[in-house]
Amino acid sequence: MLKAHCARVLLLALLIGNQKVLSEEEMDTLGMAAVFHDSRRLDDGIDKGHGGRAAEYYKDYCRAHDLPYDEKTYYITYYHDQDDSLGLSEIAKFPSLSERAVLLYQIFKDADALDRFRLGPDALNVNFLRTEEAYGLVDFAKYLLQKSRETNS
Repeated sequence: MLKAHCARVLLLALLIGNQKVLSEEEMDTLGMAAVFHDSRRLDDGIDKGHGGRAAEYYKDYCRAHDLPYDEKTYYITYYHDQDDSLGLSEIAKFPSLSERAVLLYQIFKDADALDRFRLGPDALNVNFLRTEEAYGLVDFAKYLLQKSRETNS
């Protein structure tokens, strides 16, 4: 279930990123955030704080496996489960993060939100989407979930 969610978020993030014509490095940031973002979830409820645990796991995993570590991935993962006001203000505190980190955060939050249909048909409030591209993917996100459920049943 969790793998399927992460796979859908990965696809949705890359679709939005492609529409925004992001660089390869920025697409990598979104991809890594999608892979790690829910890796330390304790339950399928709200589980506030799972983003922080996942971000630390991402950092440790990169060190342990001699992989490149990306600070933007860390902060996007860390704050993806928090209110935007906190996530955006924290990202803004780090001058080493470019203003593009805010865009990547918004794209990632939208990709994760688009998969909220897994929680129920009314689980996504489209008024909270941050990017124009995400609005255009709402029906696709529903279709993607339906196909994912058919494949995994």
